Amino acid sequence: MRVTATEFGKSLFPVLERALRGETIEVVYKGAIVKLVPSPSASKLARAKRQHALLCDPGSIVHSDRALLAELESEWRNTGC
Repeated sequence: MRVTATEFGKSLFPVLERALRGETIEVVYKGAIVKLVPSPSASKLARAKRQHALLCDPGSIVHSDRALLAELESEWRNTGC
């Protein structure tokens, strides 16, 4: 789709919606063409920034309470998993 800068300004959001749906938009401004090209979409998970929330070794959390660990292992064995 090719539009002038004036048309683009008047219908900014509908044109951007078309771009989000995958259409390439060309805006003519002062004789030059500016292209809006949709980037490959990625899932929210792919865009998520990794957060390092644990300040200790995860293994130390699992083995910190031996009684709780024994209880959980006993329940696990009794369920037949």
